[in-house]
Amino acid sequence: MTEIVVVGAGLTGLTAALRLAESGYRVHVFERYPRPGGLARVFEIGGERLESFYHHLFTTDAAYLDLARELDLESAIEWLPSRMGIWTDQRLWDFGTPQSLMRFRPLSAIDKLRFVFWTLILQRSERAEPFADVTAKEWICNHQGKRVWDTVWGPLFHQKFAEYADRVAMVWLWRKVYLRGRSRSRSGLGERLGYMRGSFARLVEALADRIRGLGGEISLSDEVRRVEHIDGSFRVITRQGEVRCDRAVLAVPVPDYLAIAGHLLPEADAGRLLELKSTAALCTVLEMSHSLTPYYWLNIADPEMPFGGLIEHTNYIPRERYAGRHVVYISNYLLPHDPMLTLSKREVLERYLPALKRVNESFCQDWILASHHFKADYAQPLVTVGYRRLIPPFRTAVPGLYLSTMAQIYPEDRGQNYAVEYGDRVARCLIEDLQET
Repeated sequence: MTEIVVVGAGLTGLTAALRLAESGYRVHVFERYPRPGGLARVFEIGGERLESFYHHLFTTDAAYLDLARELDLESAIEWLPSRMGIWTDQRLWDFGTPQSLMRFRPLSAIDKLRFVFWTLILQRSERAEPFADVTAKEWICNHQGKRVWDTVWGPLFHQKFAEYADRVAMVWLWRKVYLRGRSRSRSGLGERLGYMRGSFARLVEALADRIRGLGGEISLSDEVRRVEHIDGSFRVITRQGEVRCDRAVLAVPVPDYLAIAGHLLPEADAGRLLELKSTAALCTVLEMSHSLTPYYWLNIADPEMPFGGLIEHTNYIPRERYAGRHVVYISNYLLPHDPMLTLSKREVLERYLPALKRVNESFCQDWILASHHFKADYAQPLVTVGYRRLIPPFRTAVPGLYLSTMAQIYPEDRGQNYAVEYGDRVARCLIEDLQET
């Protein structure tokens, strides 16, 4: 029987492993962390599990929803309304609907009309090509106007991409606007976002159980350190030992892929991979006695603020599930060299406190009952002009070695749905190749 190793037990790796096990192959998944799930890992507040990094679904997330249905979890997904705001011009504003935009005073009437008109155009544009070779800054300034860039998009891009903000391709923003517009229209009720009661860990656990039920193995806390290609098969060296296999799927970030298997690649392939850039994520989760804002999602369009977003989870999911506590994520995307990534939880929180006071002048530190601090080294690919030529294929230059990584997701953005979709896709590639041999 063909032996296949999958490196990485995030949603991509687990989905690929499920499809391979369903096709009759013997699968062994290795994961460095003690729990599966990758960026969908969880912790607990008030006895209820919660994601370390905020997650929700859109109605257009077909791959994830199909998998949830397959695993008998579709009924666990709740579709609830959300409210979006923006912090700019030293205050909070409703944002995200045409009505709220009309009341948004930082933009003139002409700016608002251009903003709405071209947003509608983006929502109806189905082809990526017109947006792939132009920066978001150039496109927005030319169509929506410089004031819209300076007031809305520019500060948000700088919060997320720092010195790369002016180089991000318009295709990245177009796809987010397009998918969000489709999600709103498909619900028929305005925007509804999906959340799995009991956390998205339920799907991760169901995946793992299904894989094991099909005879697959999942080794946790066993980091893969190197993959060797020997006589047409592979030797996978882990922290705890080594295994041999006929095929290997690496469902890991690009830097990990290069560390594990970069020595097997042609120099040109490795060089292209090194050109792929990404940001890290720093996510602080606050358990609070009071609500901070009236919004679920608050974008921070202010370069003086030390973070890029406030996601108040309990303005979306009832706080009674978390022992009555208000739960707020403080979102911060940072380039890998940013010194904030080296700070302790206490030091990070000290930087954030004055900004939280700006957002809500009634806020005081005593509202914080507990805080949690999470980091992900690879959280958001930097999609600059020309990005398409850098995207690595699922089939690598090494026969039998496959790659599925966040950097391949294009023109969509990263997220649970595309982790599932790309896990399906890499498994199909491998199965097709095996059937041809």
